[in-house]
Amino acid sequence: MDYRILSIFTLLLWGAWGLMTKILTRDTPAETVAFWSTLASILPILIYTVAAGTMHWVKSAPLAIISGLSAGLATVCFYLALKGGPASVVLPLTGMYIVVPAVLGYLLLREPLNVNHLFGIIFAVLAIIFLSR
Repeated sequence: MDYRILSIFTLLLWGAWGLMTKILTRDTPAETVAFWSTLASILPILIYTVAAGTMHWVKSAPLAIISGLSAGLATVCFYLALKGGPASVVLPLTGMYIVVPAVLGYLLLREPLNVNHLFGIIFAVLAIIFLSR
């Protein structure tokens, strides 16, 4: 499937997830929602990985495990932030995570960061400023 279509599906699914998370954290402890939501997310990943035939240990697995731990900790922080703050601020602010790999990719991996990328980062920061007021 084309990456653009997959990206749109991702955007819509993550958008629905963000809304459902805000609704759930109104009367359910954030850590409980984080646990059940994360546990449920394993199922589609497992089905896809088994169907693709790529379920095996690889030398990069330790880094993947560290990546998963990072995602898990971020998930806990995200749910706690949503429990305490408005979705209209928390979701866009946490969506700024895309800036971190862009900058680190430039600094550590020598990936290109051109003028368009810099403007994108600047506009993303401005969007957060406007959305959080």
